[in-house]
Amino acid sequence: MKPTEERTEPATPKKKREARSKGQVARSQDVNTAMMLLFGALVIFFLGGSMVGHIKDTMTMLLSNLFFERFDIEILQSLTSDISVRNIKGLLPILGGFFIIGIISSYSQIGFAFSPKALIPDFKKLDPISGIQKLVSRRSLVKLAFSLVKLSIMALVAYYSIRKDIEPLMELVSMRVEGIFSSATGLIFALTLKIAIILLIMSLIDFMYQRWQYAKDLKMTKNEVKQESKQMEGDPLIKSRIKTVQRQMSSKRMMNEIPEADVVVANPTHYAVALKYEATTMNAPKVIGKGADLVALKIIEIAKDKDIPIVEDRILARILYTTVEIGNEIPPKLYHAVAKVLSYVYELRNIVRR
Repeated sequence: MKPTEERTEPATPKKKREARSKGQVARSQDVNTAMMLLFGALVIFFLGGSMVGHIKDTMTMLLSNLFFERFDIEILQSLTSDISVRNIKGLLPILGGFFIIGIISSYSQIGFAFSPKALIPDFKKLDPISGIQKLVSRRSLVKLAFSLVKLSIMALVAYYSIRKDIEPLMELVSMRVEGIFSSATGLIFALTLKIAIILLIMSLIDFMYQRWQYAKDLKMTKNEVKQESKQMEGDPLIKSRIKTVQRQMSSKRMMNEIPEADVVVANPTHYAVALKYEATTMNAPKVIGKGADLVALKIIEIAKDKDIPIVEDRILARILYTTVEIGNEIPPKLYHAVAKVLSYVYELRNIVRR
């Protein structure tokens, strides 16, 4: 049996995008819980008094109208509507705050991520064998151990906090209702704040672990990286074939333009450069074709067939071949050398015409 290749390579950006599109992100649910709990503690501290007052007013309204001379559907609807409006006014800002905190805590971990694929039911998750394997996996054991440590720490904090405040708690029995609510609010706030801060610290540790585990799960084998590179950039054999075809097409176009050349500068068989010059449209002679070895021989063959003058100049041919691209005009430093060649060609043409 062929051994399984180890996943040693970090995930590529493409792999990360695909995982994100499936809803696979690194996040800790404990961060949301800690933020909610912390927000709840602050709500108790800053709005505890007004919440108690709201409850008191509602109870007063109900008790003051405990007996009615006439009690029918209209009175019941009015009473229900009044209580609902009071509760909505009191709870809506708090619920809105929890909603905003939930969005902020999620966004701080994964940013904006909407994954329709994550909403599609995956019936493979219903496999009991797979579920049992997940329960006894290393990840589940680590999660269980972390949860036990977290619960133990919070239980100890709660125990010592209550033990320290046991006397104030015993005094609540002899207090009036307002005093009970006021003292209880302070005690609950102190305890909730401690637990929220501890949970927040633990959740940050869990978030770091989740990111490490996420990066580990997305690791790829060297073969997977190679295959993805081929898909992104194309198979090297296909790319080589495309380049070959492109070169052949370019060479064919170039050969079709050789008959329009005024002169071919050769070396004499290793290099060949075809030049064309039109004084009305060009600032300087232009290279319309060039080649080495077999291509050079083909250019010379076409030039002979079309009666294009061929000038043998080893140095000039090599310089033109290496420094001037096809379709470009020659640089000023070669004006003098090329002008001598063209003057020779024009003089040769005049002789032929006579």
